[in-house]
Amino acid sequence: MMKKYIRLSIETEDKIGVTLKILGKIYSRHISLNSVEVFSKRVNIQIEDIKSQEIQDITNDLMQLEDVISIKEIKLLEFEKSSKRLEAIIDSVDEGVIALNPKLEIEFFNDYSEKIFDYDKTELLGKNIKSFLGKSTNLIGFLEQGKNYDNIETFIQNERVEGRYLASGRAIRDDDGYSAGAVLTIKDYKKAKELADIVISSEDDQFKDIIGNSNAIYNLKKIAKAVAKSDSTILIRGESGTGKELFARAIKNLSQRENQRFITINCAAIPDSLIESELFGYEKGSFTGALNSGKLGLFKEADKGTLFLDEIGELSLATQAKLLRVLQEGVVRRIGSSKEEKVDVRIICATHRNLEEMIEKGMFREDLYYRLNVIPLEIPPLRDRKEDIPLLVSYFVQKMNKKLNKSVGSTSMVFLERLMSYEYTGNIRELENIMERAMNLCEGAILSEEHLMLNPAKEKDNEKAFEIKRSEVSLKKQLEDIERQILLSNMETDMSIRKTAKKLGLSHTALINKLKKYNLKM
Repeated sequence: MMKKYIRLSIETEDKIGVTLKILGKIYSRHISLNSVEVFSKRVNIQIEDIKSQEIQDITNDLMQLEDVISIKEIKLLEFEKSSKRLEAIIDSVDEGVIALNPKLEIEFFNDYSEKIFDYDKTELLGKNIKSFLGKSTNLIGFLEQGKNYDNIETFIQNERVEGRYLASGRAIRDDDGYSAGAVLTIKDYKKAKELADIVISSEDDQFKDIIGNSNAIYNLKKIAKAVAKSDSTILIRGESGTGKELFARAIKNLSQRENQRFITINCAAIPDSLIESELFGYEKGSFTGALNSGKLGLFKEADKGTLFLDEIGELSLATQAKLLRVLQEGVVRRIGSSKEEKVDVRIICATHRNLEEMIEKGMFREDLYYRLNVIPLEIPPLRDRKEDIPLLVSYFVQKMNKKLNKSVGSTSMVFLERLMSYEYTGNIRELENIMERAMNLCEGAILSEEHLMLNPAKEKDNEKAFEIKRSEVSLKKQLEDIERQILLSNMETDMSIRKTAKKLGLSHTALINKLKKYNLKM
């Protein structure tokens, strides 16, 4: 049963010693005093619940003091009002809020926490948070070290719940910097993602499957968004597995043709003898094996929409010449037909080949190259943007959890370190393959080194690899450490700041600011 209190507000003269006199009167009647608030010309007290006659007696005693002007009973002290307001605010948010003391014992457990974890707060108050979070969580290290963190993906497993959550935490420290506890906020992962999907802007939504926040990817997305609305031809270059088609689809979805067809063709997958009929179509009976109905061709199928020509460098010179005419005149002629048909198609093409070298060798038409290369986009290989690997790993964990019906919540530091030191000849596609294999082998909630099956020949020596400290650090700190190592490795060369900035895809000013941030000098 909750203890009851009497609260009195005592109006006084603004004089020194008046509070001491009031407390003396209360103690003289052996009344238990719970709280005192002292203001200019006012003293609020909270005392144990006493009989009405005793209240009258202590009121009379206090009124006899020459510095006391009036006394009235109040419902709450000021600090109680603030506490109640704060509690109401915390209970109204759609996040679990848990306050801990320095021993990591639960001192506050809001209403939403009760809802999502199926616990009554009275069951947990005073209990150590470790018993609530379970053994599979990665939060204990953060809490024990008193570190702040934001939106860490974690797995909570106890006798009532088992699932993935997003957790943020703030350490509470006293004036001397010593730990005074911590506050945790926890969100249901699925609901948080649903909310993010609702509020995310349409532009960013089109690029949600292109994972990465490195400077190279950020700049590519920026350019892609800027050129999406036009009908200019785009040439996307990059090694196999870097995500060229993902960029092409994102651009189409942001374009004026977003509601029209997006037709894709891999020019390397179709024999040269068939590629022309696939692209331009044919009339019925135009050659042996032709369909009686004829065929439209992909240019006509994509009319008013977008045609994505992957591996454009594999086209024969004859087909290149016909493609050039379509780009110049905006017309196609089916095989076996003398009639030209107008087409309105936006072309996005991609290649992993060195087209300039092919032009020199006479393998690719220079005039076609300039028609295609109006807006060039170069996607870097994964080995040149390893700072994106932690985000990609998190993305693939989420994806594979759904695909494989798993409940993996996090990765060990060693697991991530091994992935950071690996040489990805197959780029993101290879990383996804590695992650799917690891997820199949993992039977618990944390991916660890034992779940990795890597090619030893493609792992760098530890001295040359990006290293991640084997401690529970935030993703932001990990990425900052990696960025600093990238800067250090480039400082070892004899290049100027301007040349180094160009190599890293940064402006001169941006590189100088980063050097200052990490206290580095070139």
